[in-house]
Amino acid sequence: MKKLLFILLAFVIACSTPSGEEDSKRPSDWKGTWKAEWETPPESYPGIEDMEFYMQGRFIFSDDSLTKVVYGYPGCIFAIDTLSHTQSWYVSNDTLFLLNNSAGTGMTYKVASKSQDRIRLQLMDDIFVTLSK
Repeated sequence: MKKLLFILLAFVIACSTPSGEEDSKRPSDWKGTWKAEWETPPESYPGIEDMEFYMQGRFIFSDDSLTKVVYGYPGCIFAIDTLSHTQSWYVSNDTLFLLNNSAGTGMTYKVASKSQDRIRLQLMDDIFVTLSK
């Protein structure tokens, strides 16, 4: 249940991130609108039935912000409604940092793989977001 709460609050809950690096690490090939697909294996949530473990949305990267739009729906483990959240962002090594401007905190995704038209991100051990142009 704790894991489910984390997923539902992950779009607004803050985790510490390094500061001072964000301005110089926004690769131009990330900028633009990407189709986003969240997925997690049902095996990671034993005892949870009648839930969907997949969700679509968009990541919109600009020069200084990232807007995540998620298309939740009833029965979706990630969200039950459409949500939109804007944060600042930067990439350092193999990590995408998303920062809440007011607090300087946010979320981090491991960049599992990247090509010109596809980026695979990982949150925690078993939540994946695939971005595609």
